[in-house]
Amino acid sequence: MSKPAVAELMAEAFTSGRDPRSAEYIAGVRSILENCIEGAAIVLPYALGTTQADAFLAGQEEGRVIWRELRQD
Repeated sequence: MSKPAVAELMAEAFTSGRDPRSAEYIAGVRSILENCIEGAAIVLPYALGTTQADAFLAGQEEGRVIWRELRQD
């Protein structure tokens, strides 16, 4: 199985019919997919305890779900 492109997975995850998510949440999803697919380092760009960090970390959880589901196919 070839590696999926991060851009393709992001486009599939955030379709136009989905409820909007913050830029921080979306960045969290992307960080996990880039790490899993491209080996990119994960850096938390926000201070812990802020709403931005919370959104980023929540997005990472979705990124992990996307990656697990992809690996099960």
